[in-house]
Amino acid sequence: MTRDELLVQYADGVRDFSRASLSKVDLKGANLTGAYLGGAGLSKADLRGANLSRANLSGASLSGANLSGANLSGANLIGAHLNWADLSGANLTGALLNQADISGANLSHTVLEGAQLSRSYLIGANLSGANLKQATLAQCSLNKADLSDATLVETNLTGAKLKQCKLTRADLSRADLTGASLKQANFQEAYLNWADLSQADLSETDLTRANLSKANLTGVDLRQACLDATQLSGTNLSNTDLSGVDLSGKLLTGAILKGADLSVANLSGAYLIQANCAGANLTAANLTGAHLMHTNLSEANLSGANLTKANIVQPNLRGAKLSGVIQPNGKVRK
Repeated sequence: MTRDELLVQYADGVRDFSRASLSKVDLKGANLTGAYLGGAGLSKADLRGANLSRANLSGASLSGANLSGANLSGANLIGAHLNWADLSGANLTGALLNQADISGANLSHTVLEGAQLSRSYLIGANLSGANLKQATLAQCSLNKADLSDATLVETNLTGAKLKQCKLTRADLSRADLTGASLKQANFQEAYLNWADLSQADLSETDLTRANLSKANLTGVDLRQACLDATQLSGTNLSNTDLSGVDLSGKLLTGAILKGADLSVANLSGAYLIQANCAGANLTAANLTGAHLMHTNLSEANLSGANLTKANIVQPNLRGAKLSGVIQPNGKVRK
């Protein structure tokens, strides 16, 4: 089908173009609002600036298509093939992209606010600067995707695969990342305040200068994570694996570290003022010069911990294990 045939039929009121063969067709700027293009072949088609709002493109092949600046708001793209498509600057507000293949696509500065992308396949996609506020990306595959500077406020990313993703300066405040796979992801300067990261895998992630204030990191794996200048004030780190992690000088005021594994962790100079470390494992932890004012250490295991020159004021040590502790005065407790 040619461009003219399609547009003439559309002008005559035809809306059903299901399974139409339109690969490589020039449709830039075309108005196809509400058109039914389910299963259509649009690979490598030129749809720059086209109006496809509320169009049904479920199962359509748009591989390599140019959709830059296109209006796809409210469009049905369930199961569509958008791999290597150019969606830069497109409007996908409220679009349905569940189970769509968007791997390798360019979605930089795309508006995806409120879009549904559950179980979508976005491996290697470029989403830098994209607006994904309140979008649903549960169970998505986003490994190695570029999401730098993206707006992901209140986005549902439960169970999403974000391994080795680039999320520098991304805004993930209040996002739901429960159970997400985030290993080796780059969160430098990202906003994760109030985000839910419970049970997520954050091992080997780069969280340099990231804001995790008031975030929920219950049961998170943070082994070998880089936490340089990371904001952790008021963060919930209950049952989190922080063994061997460098938290020296960290502001952990009011943080919840109940049952956390902090064995061999470096907490020298850390501010644990009013932190809740009940039941935490602090065996052989380095707490030299740490600030432990009104800290809850009840039932915590501090065996072999180094508390030399620690600032300790009215801590709760009820039931704590203190054998072999190096006390603030440098003496070893028997």
